[in-house]
Amino acid sequence: MTFRGVFLGLISAIALAAFCYFCDTEIRAGMTVSSLMPVVAYGGLVVFLVCINPLLRRMGSGGSLRGSEVAVILALFLFACGIPGWGLAQMLPPAVMMPHHDARITPGWKDAHITELVPKQMLADVSQNESVALDGFVTGLAQGDQHIRLSDVPWSAWTRTLWFWMPLIVALFVAVGGLAAVFHRQWSEHEQIPYPIPMFAHALLPTEDGRQNSIFVNRLFWIGFGIAFVILMNNYACRWWPQILIPIPLSLNFAPLMDLFPLLVKGKASLMFYPQIILPVVGLAYLIGSDVSVSMFVGPYIYCLIAGIFAGYGIELRSGKMMALTVEPFIFAGGYFGILAMVLFTGRRYYGSVFRRSLGLGRVQDEVPDYAVLGMRLFLAGVLLFMAQLTLVGIDWYLALIYTFFLLMIHIVVSRSIAETGAFHVGTFVYPGIMLWGMFGAQALGPSTLVTLFLVCTMFAAAPGWCPMPFIAQALKVADLSQVRLASTVRWGTAVILITLVVAVPATIYWQYDLGSPSASWPRSSSRYSFENGMEIVNKLKAQGMLETASSVRGLGRLRHVQPSVGHLTAFAITALLALAVGIGRLRFAKWPLHPVMFLFLGGYQGMLMSFSYGLGWLIKTGVTKYGGGRLYHTLKPLMIGLIAGSMMGSFVPMLIGVVYYFVTGGPPKI
Repeated sequence: MTFRGVFLGLISAIALAAFCYFCDTEIRAGMTVSSLMPVVAYGGLVVFLVCINPLLRRMGSGGSLRGSEVAVILALFLFACGIPGWGLAQMLPPAVMMPHHDARITPGWKDAHITELVPKQMLADVSQNESVALDGFVTGLAQGDQHIRLSDVPWSAWTRTLWFWMPLIVALFVAVGGLAAVFHRQWSEHEQIPYPIPMFAHALLPTEDGRQNSIFVNRLFWIGFGIAFVILMNNYACRWWPQILIPIPLSLNFAPLMDLFPLLVKGKASLMFYPQIILPVVGLAYLIGSDVSVSMFVGPYIYCLIAGIFAGYGIELRSGKMMALTVEPFIFAGGYFGILAMVLFTGRRYYGSVFRRSLGLGRVQDEVPDYAVLGMRLFLAGVLLFMAQLTLVGIDWYLALIYTFFLLMIHIVVSRSIAETGAFHVGTFVYPGIMLWGMFGAQALGPSTLVTLFLVCTMFAAAPGWCPMPFIAQALKVADLSQVRLASTVRWGTAVILITLVVAVPATIYWQYDLGSPSASWPRSSSRYSFENGMEIVNKLKAQGMLETASSVRGLGRLRHVQPSVGHLTAFAITALLALAVGIGRLRFAKWPLHPVMFLFLGGYQGMLMSFSYGLGWLIKTGVTKYGGGRLYHTLKPLMIGLIAGSMMGSFVPMLIGVVYYFVTGGPPKI
């Protein structure tokens, strides 16, 4: 690691932390951290390597960056990507402030004292100056186009709650960062997981003397690049001049076929009849195993077909209610659990060796790298601190243990998915608090415990497509491919996480007081779910005459009141067993056609959105290998890498145009 690489990586991460919210809500040129393959990271990488680094090399005097330096910058930037967006910083302020506003405007909330179900330190303190602390947050404090001063923010309303949330956030982020380091060698070397997104990035990096990668002189690369870039830029230009230019459609309309497939329609598969062509997904599908692409393609159809059959018997699997005791989250959780079981089983010996060496429990047979030992120690410390902090707000130790397990399960499985498939849109929701609700029942847990757990879910599980560990897993692979020392990457990455947290959370709070909190966004919607379902629990327990008992039960005494939801747990068990069966079949049979990763997406919106593109990439790959063999497949790889690179640059350039337009005109692009 060079000083230049580390310095530029840190500056880039800090800039992302400070201005992510402002770019998302004020400039509105595109979501800054758009997905697990953020355009700001990979699109920015392509722009730098195509346009900027060659100019730096022509200037001489070692001005251009070497491949390992670019890898360090990208890796440190990826460490930061899980923090300033929906993964955390944009979730935190509305989750702890807006319940006070909702209690004022929602009938029944104030009378039920619903916000008092959670410990006071979990919500912002509006008792001192509600008109500024709460109303200023909702509507904004800025006058005209003049931004407020940093001192205008009522920080006293946030001090108490940040003293609770920040240590909890640090504990979890350190834990999952360490866990990514533990899994890296097993996934990357022992199991040879493809990591298609980091592999794409590495294929573009310059040499160690600063020269452009040889792929930039490959004609097929530029053909793929040009196709994607021209299509996206043409469609973007059509938004400015719709009466002059003609958009190139990237979606199809098969709606007339809906009458032929009534079961799919009943299973809420309407989106599948309007398939989208997502160009980077097509390119990534070409680079991964055919069983993965096929599973990503057919999985949503199978799930929606089964859901349609059940709907015909009056059993609704596809529920749209969030953070509630419905069947679908348990189906998703079962798939996650089955995948996690396979991940842990296949690497059990290596993980055991890492654990023993990290605690100094004697000699181990397997070679364990230093970064894995460091990662395991960070993981254990982070998990213990996270659980300890949950117990301090009244969560019994065994509930904290189960809750933390499910929360880590989400991070591990999503990270495994991005490593195997490159599927950068994830939206199957698994709420650990809902899992505990189904396992123990409301009478055993009580409304206060449940709403407390729901609020923690809002912070850490409401946006799995932006959770931090998948970004960290990509960062480690990017660094490893460029032979950057991973122990140093883990240490600097941990520092980046801490610095980004310290910058991103206050910056987001500042911008929300300056601009006002958005009334329609996923973080705003998520801020209601904890207390909406809390009201439902309170009313139901009150109707059953069990509210007083449920509110007073503590510790192991809860076990006497356990009333598990058999139907929901059955759905969990069935899906877990199916995922395990598919995973075992893949290990046992060489030509097994399916991959258990399909259970991560099932019939979720993001799975349906990407399904057609994975199928298209698989068809292209199948045709190439069938008629041209392995030689033609490898020959055409630059074409697909160019398709991905052109897509990233074609999405990044409009963001740059939007930023320039904003600072020239003072307003967001009018498109």
